[in-house]
Amino acid sequence: GQRMRMRRVVVKARYVKLKGVQSRAGYAHLRYLQRDGVDREGEPGRLYGRGLDQPDGPAFLDRSTDDRHQFRLIVAPEDGVALGDLKGFTRELMEQMERDLDTRLDWLAVDHHNTGHPHTHVVIRGITEDGKALNIAGDYIAHGIRYRASEILTRELGLQSEREVEQQLDLEVGQDRLTRLDRHLIEQAGAENQIDMRQN
Repeated sequence: GQRMRMRRVVVKARYVKLKGVQSRAGYAHLRYLQRDGVDREGEPGRLYGRGLDQPDGPAFLDRSTDDRHQFRLIVAPEDGVALGDLKGFTRELMEQMERDLDTRLDWLAVDHHNTGHPHTHVVIRGITEDGKALNIAGDYIAHGIRYRASEILTRELGLQSEREVEQQLDLEVGQDRLTRLDRHLIEQAGAENQIDMRQN
């Protein structure tokens, strides 16, 4: 019979040190995320968080004024198109991270459906619910988040057969041009004062 495997999710996670001018940089980053965000219907991407209400970006930035750092994730499920709406998936991932890290997280996300690879940008304040600095082990950043995302995706869509994997590879080889997502990730990784968490 067919061998089966868990579905893959590409996760780029970065620890970003914030300096005194971070409110400006933070605003610019959120504006960029919203400007480039696109939902499945091609409407502008909307910020969302844990609840049903649309969160207030400026309020999030006000709360972040004294933060020393934040974490930024880009989460790209391999089967993002089949998954459809990324919001439920992202909220589930954030809830799982809260359980793993044993704290409530203050985060905002926006989905980007404008590339062949739907993906989500998440900004997480570097602070625990009791106001201490949030530290996330390098191992969890490099592997744990991706593993959790993969678990959730597999639960949603079922295991992936080898035949599907082969079809996926054929598709990717056919798209050998750099997608906007790839270019964006390369640019982001090149920005200074940011540690690129190793991927393997």
